[in-house]
Amino acid sequence: MTGLVRKATLLGVCGLLIAAVVSANVPDPSKSTTPGFIKVGGAQTTAGVPDPTITYTVVVRDFANNPIAGSSIELNFANCTDTKLCTAVVAGRTVDCTTPAVRLTTNASGQAIVSVMGASTNPGTFVPPNIAPGAGLGCMRVYADGIQLGTVTSVDYDQNGSVGSGNGVNGLDFSIAKSDVGAIGLGAAYKGRADYDLNGAVNGSDLSSLKTIVGASGLGSGSGAGCASGGATQPYCP
Repeated sequence: MTGLVRKATLLGVCGLLIAAVVSANVPDPSKSTTPGFIKVGGAQTTAGVPDPTITYTVVVRDFANNPIAGSSIELNFANCTDTKLCTAVVAGRTVDCTTPAVRLTTNASGQAIVSVMGASTNPGTFVPPNIAPGAGLGCMRVYADGIQLGTVTSVDYDQNGSVGSGNGVNGLDFSIAKSDVGAIGLGAAYKGRADYDLNGAVNGSDLSSLKTIVGASGLGSGSGAGCASGGATQPYCP
């Protein structure tokens, strides 16, 4: 009987070791980090690279809280119905317009650092209390090796960049966002695209944050060039 107990104990220990090995390098949503808001912007007019304020970082960890290097990350915008991705080429990531999604891999520290370029489809033609259709909280889904880590709200610097000739952040975006704030104040549904202070509500405080964004774009250090790469304008995803 003692021998059977020892064998059973040994098998149990082996089973735990095998489970631990299998679980290693498998992303754990509870241990990984996915900030709840992502700022979608454009290129700087002065440097021709993404606006530095839109950097977004995902950290992927396993069940033991160890960072996972080389994990395949997908930022899926399929449910962000009022956000269109920019097709401009940015080193270290790819854009898939059919999904639509942005894909990249984690570094040695388990980090996926990305600047997502894109714009809203808000035409600016709606008068409060009416508001352009769009997504609310948590429309963007983050996946690591096919495992969903969390949902994220998409905030769009450029309100009308993907429609008409509005490419690039400027004063018109402030006017359009002001209309969103007015409509939501009158009872319209929350729209993540205008939540510039990242607090789950859209009001006058967001206009103050957008004013800073518009100012930086005017000085060439923000998202004034919109969807651009190498000094040339690029198309948005269909």
